[in-house]
Amino acid sequence: MLIINNSWDKEYSVQWMKEKNHLDSVGIKYAFVKTINGVTTYKYTKNFELFSALKDFYENVYSK
Repeated sequence: MLIINNSWDKEYSVQWMKEKNHLDSVGIKYAFVKTINGVTTYKYTKNFELFSALKDFYENVYSK
């Protein structure tokens, strides 16, 4: 019997401060922050605005 797990991560994780700062600059706020072993992870709720901002960010980062 095949069991399919339809759960998916509802948050997008960011550890790169350049990426986090870009999201802040376009008004996208993180949902919560976790720090484990000195590594801070910002968690964002996945939505259209988040992925649109990420698309713009990565187009600029990798087009240079």
